[in-house]
Amino acid sequence: MGSWIGSKERRYWNPSTKMVSCEICGSNRVSTRRSTSGGRTVNACDRCMKAAGLRPDLSSTGASPSDQVRTFGGYGGLGKAGKDIMVRGEKELADDWSKRVVDARRNRNIDQRGLARLISERVNVIQRIEKGQTVSDQIIKKLERALDIELMIEREPSETRTLGSKSGRSMTLGDYLQDALRKE
Repeated sequence: MGSWIGSKERRYWNPSTKMVSCEICGSNRVSTRRSTSGGRTVNACDRCMKAAGLRPDLSSTGASPSDQVRTFGGYGGLGKAGKDIMVRGEKELADDWSKRVVDARRNRNIDQRGLARLISERVNVIQRIEKGQTVSDQIIKKLERALDIELMIEREPSETRTLGSKSGRSMTLGDYLQDALRKE
């Protein structure tokens, strides 16, 4: 069983919820989740889980696969333990990526329609690409394979300087001048 949760404008299906009464506050016909509280498994509503700091019980012993929280698309919101989901890799899109695509397409004597057919996309996607509008990583990979070019380049580490003071304050104009004079 599951239930629709969320606001009226943004509702989504949560398969891990059940429409029963909350065992903590006693509310009837609310969506509940199985959780462990004080060594005991209880069905608690979202409000009680938030107030008590409880987490949904996802252990294989108590919850069936239909009771587990499912995520759809993207990174799933949870990510992997110890992995920063915002850092996808050490590569970033080149600044002149759209120019590279146009040059590679013209060098191979392929028109926009032919490139679109080659990567299984629409012609307007190719036109957006050549204008420099960003597209998904999946399309970037298709372009790299089809045109045999490199659009994702190694990220260059940004240079940062820290001030050697104990106060932890930010660098001032005077500190900058002293640093510049020391280098000369």
